[in-house]
Amino acid sequence: MDHQDFIKKFRSSSIDRFESRQRIRSFSNFLDDFLANPYPYLRNSARYLLDVFEHYGTEDVNRVGVMDRRWKLFDLEHGDLSENLVGQERVQNSIYMKLRQFARSGKADRLLLLHGPNGSAKSTTINSMMEGMHQYSILPEGALYRFNWIFPEKNVETGRIGFDEEEPENSGTYAFLDAKDIGSIIRCELKDSPLLLIPRAERRELVEHALSLHPEIAQKENFNFDWVFEFDLSQKSKWIYEALLGAHQGDWLEVMRHVQVERFFHSKKYRLGCISIEPQGNIDAQVRPVGFNGDALPTILHGLPLYEVDGDLIAANRGLCEYSDFLKRPPETNKYLLTTSEKGTIQLPNFRAHLDLVLSGSANEKQLNMFKRTPDFSSFKGRLALVRVPYLLQYSKEAALYRRQIDRHTAGGSVAPHTAEMAALWVVLTRLKRPSPKNHSPDLAPVVARLTPLQKALLYDHGETPIGMKEEERKLLCQNVRNLREEHESSEGEFEGIYGSEYEGRRGASPREMLTLIAAASENEKWHSLSPLSILDELESFIRESSVHDFLRLAVDNGYHDCKQFISDVRSHYLNTVRSEVFDCLSFVEEGEFNRLFSDYFNHVKSSEIGESLYSDSVNEFIQPSEEFMSEIEGKLNIHDSAKEFRSSLLSRIGAYATENPDEDLDYSRVFPEVYNDLKQNFWASRKSEIQVALLNVLKFFSADEGQLSNDERGSVRETLDNMESRYGYDENSARDVIGFIVSQDR
Repeated sequence: MDHQDFIKKFRSSSIDRFESRQRIRSFSNFLDDFLANPYPYLRNSARYLLDVFEHYGTEDVNRVGVMDRRWKLFDLEHGDLSENLVGQERVQNSIYMKLRQFARSGKADRLLLLHGPNGSAKSTTINSMMEGMHQYSILPEGALYRFNWIFPEKNVETGRIGFDEEEPENSGTYAFLDAKDIGSIIRCELKDSPLLLIPRAERRELVEHALSLHPEIAQKENFNFDWVFEFDLSQKSKWIYEALLGAHQGDWLEVMRHVQVERFFHSKKYRLGCISIEPQGNIDAQVRPVGFNGDALPTILHGLPLYEVDGDLIAANRGLCEYSDFLKRPPETNKYLLTTSEKGTIQLPNFRAHLDLVLSGSANEKQLNMFKRTPDFSSFKGRLALVRVPYLLQYSKEAALYRRQIDRHTAGGSVAPHTAEMAALWVVLTRLKRPSPKNHSPDLAPVVARLTPLQKALLYDHGETPIGMKEEERKLLCQNVRNLREEHESSEGEFEGIYGSEYEGRRGASPREMLTLIAAASENEKWHSLSPLSILDELESFIRESSVHDFLRLAVDNGYHDCKQFISDVRSHYLNTVRSEVFDCLSFVEEGEFNRLFSDYFNHVKSSEIGESLYSDSVNEFIQPSEEFMSEIEGKLNIHDSAKEFRSSLLSRIGAYATENPDEDLDYSRVFPEVYNDLKQNFWASRKSEIQVALLNVLKFFSADEGQLSNDERGSVRETLDNMESRYGYDENSARDVIGFIVSQDR
């Protein structure tokens, strides 16, 4: 194809896309569409935003201690993937419930204020909603329409408007005039609905007739369309309407000749229905006279006091407006919002604008607490709908934020497995609060009192219970994870006194701080890859900046808030993780051997308990369970005096797992992580000297001493590196770093 072929193709695609989206309509077309399906045209901004949520649907996800629903609009692809919202399902559902209230009452009469610590994704949440609005508005079911006033050149003649059945559709309307035939266009900057062009009495009759054709619409939950009967044209359009009506002796059809219905699309980038106002942006709306050169303004409009409005609130009308860092603005600047949020109006010189939009804002906790102490707080209190946005407390979700930054800083470079997870684990540890036994039942109190910060982080993330915990304690803890998570919470959306609530997730390291630290770690030349080791090195320097970061000055509370110790905790946790992975790759034991060993042990225990023989694959016949074999395994697990109790607990846990997960295959390593850990540690301890030699050979392979290795040793090293890559994703640089780390710690 040459360039002319591409030009033709682009032209054809553009025309098809324009027509398919029905960008330009006559008023007659609009009424046909309305009668065919009135629902989309009866939605106000709150109901529209609610439909955006519901259109993309939900999925079930695991939130700390509970299954929750996640709204898929927050997973839509953006131009910048860093704008996707990670976690925060509770926030999503809180916003959805408040939008339902607005839609049910028929107006968004409060400002949605997202409050939380710095960097907790308040603005990201709103940006994701705006992106969802944009993508939904492009779809047929998300169509939005406004209108323009069209005035032809003086020499253009047309027939009647074409509402009569005997006349062709659209004959006489100016909506489809060629550009050369248009004398002037006056746009409605407030994006008024074309329905408002119909007089109130006839408008009600039309709506009632349309709903009689579609009775299911009036039965929709959380759907209030009273605005259709209460609203009127904006001031400028009303003047033009009345002038045209007078010029045509009250002939409404003649007025409609000048109406061009135009589809518009929400867009934050192009400031259409999605607006973010920064704290320094104080002028939210302004008025100026409509300006036309020469004879462009039609004669019948000469002398009319026509004003047009402009500004952020006007651009946001029929959509969503965000006040970023809302409470950083002087209170006097925000006072007009008391009326705007309650009545949906804004008073300007020579102009009163009626608005249909959802107001939102963001504020950090320090700003909110300071605001509560001011005299203005009582005025604003009833006009704010609070949505708390805490830091994430599941480090696997926090890690998703950091992977983006890691990919950005190490494009094509070496990144060790677990880098994002270990960075996120340290961050989450700084956010946790010490459990208070008095907040829990007498049975649970001593259990939570023993929880270390690391144990609590692992429990929150994937339900892991501390190794060595008794079975009844483990069950009790797992059943009460949600209570543990919410013990420091007060009622969502309530004003919790003048100093607010010290909820878990309010204080601690911010993702922004960790992202900066990751960028610095990627430049650390001490290591051959970006890894948890380089991250931990940077953290050693970071925690010395206590004068800069408030959370570093929190008093240590029984191990909690001890950010220096958390570095050691993460390093130890990382060491246990990578030691297991590397040792598994040394070929001293076949892959899956521990699973087979424990499976055999369980089958012997089960058969022994029920008094039956079991089938042995090795001898192809039924045999009696071996007490010697079971005792050998229990010896490796350091179980001697309580073997009977351990076996009983084993069967109970497997039975409970099978009941809770009827459709899943039994995964012993998941049900008994502590048993697997003990089995592996016992085996590695018995082969310690051989393992040390194998690891040192790997380091020699990367050094000037490579020539000292025999061919067999080189082959073993190569096999180890291949296993590390295929099983766990290590490249040679990250493998070199992690093996050096293990050797340094095991000396």
